[in-house]
Amino acid sequence: MRSFLKLSTFASVLCLSFSAFAETASMNPAMSPAISAARPGTLLADNTINRHFGFFIRPDLGFGYLSSSESTGAGDATISGVAGVAGLSIGGAVAENLILGAHIFDAVTSNPNVSLGNASSNTSNASLTMFGVGPELTYYFMPNNIYLSGTVALTRMTFNSNGNDANTDWGFGSRVTLGKEWWVSNHWGLGLSGHISYSANNDPASNGNGNLMSSWAVGAAFSATYN
Repeated sequence: MRSFLKLSTFASVLCLSFSAFAETASMNPAMSPAISAARPGTLLADNTINRHFGFFIRPDLGFGYLSSSESTGAGDATISGVAGVAGLSIGGAVAENLILGAHIFDAVTSNPNVSLGNASSNTSNASLTMFGVGPELTYYFMPNNIYLSGTVALTRMTFNSNGNDANTDWGFGSRVTLGKEWWVSNHWGLGLSGHISYSANNDPASNGNGNLMSSWAVGAAFSATYN
């Protein structure tokens, strides 16, 4: 009981002390500006607003054209068509405006045109896909917020017909992108870009041999970047 009374007494004294301090501050105008001025100093300003620092992510989606060709015993074979293109870059800034990341990209054409020698035909229930993954380096030219990106990748081509996949061996390729972004918030930017992709792969044959398949994709894409 005595402990409770002591605690109540202490709480009462503390409340009275705070009340007295509040009244003193309100009666002394000179103290208010000093207290108000001190508060902003305790907040850290974000000096990365509309600058390329720290964590980076940029998905993009667009359309373009995909073409793959190789030389066979029956003549030159080409598969081509209008394609959807996409990509995802995740990384971070190693210096201001210089981004290093991992990049996944693809290009897919549905029901492409197939030609062999002088003959050509359209396909149905078929698709051709270029897939690539590798490191990407991006540099932003500021203050215009124009960027140039280059990716060196492991790539693979896949032809699907009626649900059956025919894959090339893994090979090497690249994607080069030139884009422009506009800031829409402190750290988000929306952009437009154009890119060109290349893939070189061995297309294996049933006899154990194969032919070199060279593939190109060009595209235009919309992007959203956080940095």
